[in-house]
Amino acid sequence: MKNLFLIISILSLPLLAYSQTYTFEGVVTDKLSGEPLIGVSVTDGTIGAITNVQGQFSFDSQQPTIDATISYVGYEQIYVSLQSGEVLDVQLSASSYLLDAAIITGNKYETPILESVTSISIIKPDLLSDANIPSLDLALDKIPGVQMQDGQANIRGGSGYSYGAGSRVLVLVDEISALQADAGRLNWNDVPVENIAQVEVLKGASSVLYGSAALNGIINIRTGEAGSVPVTRISTMAKQFLAPADERAHWWKDEIAPREFNVSALHKQKIKNLDLIVSGFYGDTKDVYQDAFNKRYRLTTKLKYRLSPNLTAQLGVTYNAANSASHLLWRNASTGKYGYLINSLSTTEASRIFFDPSLTYFDKGGNKHRFFSRYYSVTNINNDNRSNTSNFASGEYQFHRDLTSWNANLTAGVTYSGVNSDSELFGDTLITSRNLATYAQLDKKLGERLLLTLGARLENNALNSPPIVNGELVPDNGNEQETKAIFRAGANYKLAEYSNLRASFGQGYRYPTVTEKFIFTEVGAFTIFPNVNLRSETGWSAEVGIKQGVKVGGWRGFVDVAAFLMEYQDMAEFGLAIEDTSFGFKSQNVGDTRIKGCELELGGESSLFDIPIRVIAGYTYIDPKYIDFNTQLQEASTSEENILKYRSRHNLKADIQAQVKIFTIGLSYQYASEMVAIDNLFYEFNDFVQVQLYRDNNDTAYQLFDARLGMKLDHISFSLHMNNILNDEIMKRPGRLEPPKNIALRLDYTF
Repeated sequence: MKNLFLIISILSLPLLAYSQTYTFEGVVTDKLSGEPLIGVSVTDGTIGAITNVQGQFSFDSQQPTIDATISYVGYEQIYVSLQSGEVLDVQLSASSYLLDAAIITGNKYETPILESVTSISIIKPDLLSDANIPSLDLALDKIPGVQMQDGQANIRGGSGYSYGAGSRVLVLVDEISALQADAGRLNWNDVPVENIAQVEVLKGASSVLYGSAALNGIINIRTGEAGSVPVTRISTMAKQFLAPADERAHWWKDEIAPREFNVSALHKQKIKNLDLIVSGFYGDTKDVYQDAFNKRYRLTTKLKYRLSPNLTAQLGVTYNAANSASHLLWRNASTGKYGYLINSLSTTEASRIFFDPSLTYFDKGGNKHRFFSRYYSVTNINNDNRSNTSNFASGEYQFHRDLTSWNANLTAGVTYSGVNSDSELFGDTLITSRNLATYAQLDKKLGERLLLTLGARLENNALNSPPIVNGELVPDNGNEQETKAIFRAGANYKLAEYSNLRASFGQGYRYPTVTEKFIFTEVGAFTIFPNVNLRSETGWSAEVGIKQGVKVGGWRGFVDVAAFLMEYQDMAEFGLAIEDTSFGFKSQNVGDTRIKGCELELGGESSLFDIPIRVIAGYTYIDPKYIDFNTQLQEASTSEENILKYRSRHNLKADIQAQVKIFTIGLSYQYASEMVAIDNLFYEFNDFVQVQLYRDNNDTAYQLFDARLGMKLDHISFSLHMNNILNDEIMKRPGRLEPPKNIALRLDYTF
């Protein structure tokens, strides 16, 4: 019996050895910031784990040594050998490859850009400094499919030009709307260009996740975070405007030439559990437009405090002040191209302040709870009875759960925003509005290749005003309410590594702004009329596209091809209006419209003869039409052709930069085809502004060339910039030319 027991014991030794388990554990952090990374995958292909809120992972294996892959959205994937009993300390670096980029705009949580179901373009901060861009709207003009007109973003022809009215493109700063509460447009001076981490431009209806004003797309500006090493950066720029091509318009020939100067500073530092970011900006412009100027100041701070590994509090504050003068329309098409129509010069003393408190909490189940809010106050002291004040308050609770067993993600939330505005433009009376909404989106993976997205939103808007504003009788005795439900769906299929096919459909919705409904003012010979009966816009956007990564030789880039179709019901356009003996413009529902088109975008980095080259380029074609092009619409347009006003069918862009040792050289190009149709009012009253005269004698299609030459050392860089090299006359909208040739010097110092 004893011998039998001994034999059994000896035979059991291999089995016991095989059943022994070994533990592997470690922590994964961001190499730059030192922050723990949540949700990092650590696996040998069969077993593994996901890091928790402290960035820690732990799992068991029957092998004492394994080779593991560590991967995370937006970071370089690494391979390590794990030894049982050792605590691994891993630092991941952000990937420089654009197709590895992490985005949040499409789903409200970080996902790979390749898995997006809609077109998304990205601007990285190095482009802003390399191209000497002091205001973000100038950078957006480099994105395929985006056109800027007087600071208003137009994505794929979804908007025309409208003076001081609402935008169909929602601009977010750290996921919260930065649009002025009553006017529904952004003051680009509010954006801290000196501290931008990434800009994401989503093209297509995005109202399901973001609500009204996202009918045509999203521009989400993500500000930077403090790193493990303190960083201080100072930048300064001086620009001089040269003589215009038409000597008759050279009004400053006997004066000091128009010029621009600005300086910015940024400091980022970690102090134990506190992240501190402080930045400032000062700019002084004597504009190329006669008697126009702009002095502006901005101070921004962001504090982030880790109360515990699971709970983080953050507060952002931005103060912006400006003293400026600007004008809407030129004086004439010859000597007054950079002058202004009588009584159209507007002076403003403005102050704006943002307070952005937020809390982020991870519960024991790994669910993410986030509350973020914004209070935004605006005071504009204008001449000619145009002063106004407005206050905007918003709050959003967002819940995110990783449904691991379903291979899915759930995002849901509730939002509130409220506006009150008191303006001479609105009859010097108080007008309030508020928005309540709830939304949910499910992203589900089927297998390893197919991702499906389904989302819905329920939104309620209320507007309260006196029964009579600016002499207009307001519907519903000044108390208006509207509820709308909208939906979206999309799919993304991984064809191969760095090759993804996508399709999407999204409904859109936009409630009119206070300005569109109630504004009344005079600009030169024109009157801007209110429209208290203006209805909300609805619509939808559909798209199919493919994003293909390209790695050939030294080239690491991508090609993105998309075809899209957008329809709007009750589209609101800024159009011709004649009332009593006055004539001018007002926002009007012009009926149903359809815009179809296609887009090609490419970007990436290459090495040609050991010279690094960076490329951003793209082409967009649109066919924008009224579904019912009736006589009234035809009479309001300068063209008998059925085409929406203020659109260019063809748009081509490219920005190329090469680096030779310490030197950089860059070239930027933009082309936009003729703007076929504009408001007929400009022709009916041609004697006032001579827009018809100019368009009859000039090609309104334009090409714009910019060039730059720089030198980068360890802590300091210099660059020389020349914009509008050919000194072409460029008219992006009637009655206003873009600046002539100008030259700038820029200095950046980092320590």
